[in-house]
Amino acid sequence: MVNVLRSFGLVISFVLLSLSFSANAVELKVPKLKKSAGGANINDAKLRFTKIFFKSSLDYLEAQYHLFNAMEMNDEASRTKKSIDFVKDDKKKEGKRLTNAFTTVSDNSSAIEVALTKEKVISAEGKVHYAKALPHAVSGALGTIQLPPEAKSLLDTIKADKMAALKLMDFVKVLPEIPNYVKSVSTVTKLIVTGAKTRGVEGADDANSALGSL
Repeated sequence: MVNVLRSFGLVISFVLLSLSFSANAVELKVPKLKKSAGGANINDAKLRFTKIFFKSSLDYLEAQYHLFNAMEMNDEASRTKKSIDFVKDDKKKEGKRLTNAFTTVSDNSSAIEVALTKEKVISAEGKVHYAKALPHAVSGALGTIQLPPEAKSLLDTIKADKMAALKLMDFVKVLPEIPNYVKSVSTVTKLIVTGAKTRGVEGADDANSALGSL
């Protein structure tokens, strides 16, 4: 009986030793995964950039829509309205919304700059549309000037992660162009506000004050 108990004890000890060894082996083979600092930084940086970008670009697109109506540029107004709807649709891919907003704002800015330089007189109805554009133009421009440091931070973070660069190709295309984008928006916004004053549009003085030293 004693021998049986002793044998049983040896078996139990062997099993426990085997389990302990197996657990240690698993621990050695599968080390604990550390939280990816790069991944977290990319998510945070992308969130900061997109929050400012989409709000400011939608504001500016709204201003451009009203300005095209003010100058009776109906085709441009229609295209801008479609772009606004697309950018607002969060079911669309974020990168596609980003490039759509960026391209539309940029193209519209060039068209508006030319139109405001050429067209000096607008109708009474046009002045109403122009007045609607002013607060959106100011808000969009003030938001846009916050973009460069966020764009640089996001781009630097993406460059440090090759997988992120592949996943965020639309961002990689747009981010280096943000300084020129901001410069264009700032220039055109000043022209919009100046044009409002020379055309006797209501709210021009308030818009000028709100812009400050932009």
